[in-house]
Amino acid sequence: MDFFDLTPTPQLLQILGDLKFKGWQCIAELVDNSIDAILSSRNILPENKKIIVTIPTSGKIKAGDPVVIEDFADGMEEEKLQNAVKAGYSGKNTRDSIGLFGMGFNVATACLANKVEVWSSTKEMEHETGVLIDLKDMATSKSFMRRKLQRPKRYDKQSGTEIKIYDFKPEAESLLRIGDIRNNLRRAYTERIFKDHGISIKINQYEIQPFKFCVWSENVMVKVKYDDILAYTEIDKLLRKERYCENCRTWLGEAAQTSLKVECPSCHSTDKIVTKEVQLVGWLGIQRYPDPDHYGIDISRNGRILRKLDKSLFFWDDERAKDDPRFHPEYPRDNELYNGRIVGQIEANFILPKYTKDDFNSEDENWKVAVRYLRGEMPLQTELGEIYGYSGLNRTPIGNLFRGYRRIDPPGLKTLMFAKNDGSGKSDPTRQKNWREKFYEGDPVYVDEKTWLKEIEKAELKEPPTQFNPQNPTGRGTTTGTGSSGRPAPTPPRFPGYKKLNKALHFDIERLINQKPIDLTLIDYVPDSDLSIPIIFDTTGSIMKFDVYLNNKHPMFRDFADGYDDLIFMEVASIYYELITDKKEWTLTRIYYELKSKYAPETMLSVSNLVTKASNLMREIHNKLVAGDGIELEHKPNLTDTEIRTLNKKYLDLEGKSIGNIETFILNTKFLKYIDLNYLFKFVEEYPEVIYDDKILLMPYSVLDQETKQHQLKKYSGYFSDVRWFMNELSKEGDDAVKKLKQQIIRNRYSIEILYDNINR
Repeated sequence: MDFFDLTPTPQLLQILGDLKFKGWQCIAELVDNSIDAILSSRNILPENKKIIVTIPTSGKIKAGDPVVIEDFADGMEEEKLQNAVKAGYSGKNTRDSIGLFGMGFNVATACLANKVEVWSSTKEMEHETGVLIDLKDMATSKSFMRRKLQRPKRYDKQSGTEIKIYDFKPEAESLLRIGDIRNNLRRAYTERIFKDHGISIKINQYEIQPFKFCVWSENVMVKVKYDDILAYTEIDKLLRKERYCENCRTWLGEAAQTSLKVECPSCHSTDKIVTKEVQLVGWLGIQRYPDPDHYGIDISRNGRILRKLDKSLFFWDDERAKDDPRFHPEYPRDNELYNGRIVGQIEANFILPKYTKDDFNSEDENWKVAVRYLRGEMPLQTELGEIYGYSGLNRTPIGNLFRGYRRIDPPGLKTLMFAKNDGSGKSDPTRQKNWREKFYEGDPVYVDEKTWLKEIEKAELKEPPTQFNPQNPTGRGTTTGTGSSGRPAPTPPRFPGYKKLNKALHFDIERLINQKPIDLTLIDYVPDSDLSIPIIFDTTGSIMKFDVYLNNKHPMFRDFADGYDDLIFMEVASIYYELITDKKEWTLTRIYYELKSKYAPETMLSVSNLVTKASNLMREIHNKLVAGDGIELEHKPNLTDTEIRTLNKKYLDLEGKSIGNIETFILNTKFLKYIDLNYLFKFVEEYPEVIYDDKILLMPYSVLDQETKQHQLKKYSGYFSDVRWFMNELSKEGDDAVKKLKQQIIRNRYSIEILYDNINR
């Protein structure tokens, strides 16, 4: 065929005029089609499960650069390509596709531009077949016939589809905001698309990472009376099987055993009737922090999230209680700030979304069946259910989570809540929300739920106050009194308060001083009363073995940045000093030095080591920026004449040729390969959107408000300024500079460590 017939189908005319997509929805519609193509491809290689999206910057939109969406799936032959771009046509198996209606492509492209090219090929085809849809030309000519195009296949692409959108409409520039699209696509799909199916989606070289909820694992539970209620539960429930018409997308009732053909009462089709499983899969769980807004259930269809943090399942929808505020909602109600924690992701592939895919028909009978399974017909609140004639507990998945985690007081393991540090016995949800930021920044300490549980246990592991002599913590030399009955009174705990194992330490300098090694068990300790001793060495009954209590309430750990390491070295040195006989040769300070040299060499201030570490840090950031195809920049870097001369010279030296068009060349981070490493400090300041948002450094940026952005940028600018000082100032000094610049070296060293820890590896 020489022409493609793109005459629209009648069903399109009723809805096209009312549809308006946001910019990210336009891109998501086209990505949906690529996901469908990948999932339906036969024997597709893992490296081909990728979708590459290129969105031009504002300046490039004006210059005419296209939006490009490309996949490497099985591709389409001519007839399939014609149907794919024909408005209103849907030849898809709607059970397994994200894109449903055959109009998403047309609406998405028409919202942005007047022209779109679609190129596709299968492995068997010798060339790529394409079509140019020109809306202005089609309107002028009043013809939907479009000429078939051909071009040679790329050497690196056996099959797949490419969409190019250009000749943009005036509103396209405001719709195509790259940061907004990237953030919204991250929340448009469930983790299943990325993790289970192995699909990679890149926007301007940035790989989209699925949103991860900050939830407890299946290893965490609370006990409610006789029930252990897990904080995380998987959902995999076949609700029923039902006939379904794929032609008009109508449910026809539960399947019956029959060999007769069934006719759809709506469209009279008989060959598009299938038996479809009404199934729920996903998970429900408890967020590690309560929040007045961020709770609820993501509801998706084939991986595309239609409702984010939906809260409708927390309402009891019963006519009898329509005016009773206790059921609207039922959860959260047990705290004055209405903080909720129940979250989850439920995939319901049987629901039909709205055309914009940001909601679905909740009046669908199958969804009502799903609601009954997830939260039940009775209220979540057992005590109120009895008023309406229900007995027993609500043991549905949401009912169980409600019973186990509805309250956030009192703190401790019964609620998984932190305790306030003011001794009030109240929970501290604010502190848990603050920890959430560390989780989303990717700090491994706060990603690990053990850190959270350790903090929660502080509310549980308090011993009762006792008569306790802080100057004689071991109780040696004291006697136990007698009770009123004459029997010995119970021995009070020697260290009343919170105690938690920290770690074990081993010190061995026997080769130097001919004394046995010392073993320590470090214990975090929060005493019930003020204790003047910052650190307590307590003998365990074994020679050279000690329990070491770190008094976390002592002002030393608040007022000084040194921590407890030096105190331990000091105490261990004192123990050895008391044991040795040659005290003239082995002074206390010499023993201290030997211990610290052996067990804390990283704290030594060596100019060459620190300069090397600073340079290696910037080199690692540099290598990430120039890796692969580099990163497209939204605007030209502000290069000085000297920097441009350096760039041209180094490129000529390394590549043996001139750059050519330098204006184009510097719009990709690959140019950093040919410029001095010191320029990177300037680049970091100029392009925060390239450096942060977990791209190079694990720091949120685009999602922050303007004031918080400036605060974060100022903080990180200070860190980089300290690194620059090591490379450009301290590098000129010798080790004798340690004495005169010691304080500055110590302070600036922490900046290197902070940046190293926050690189996205």
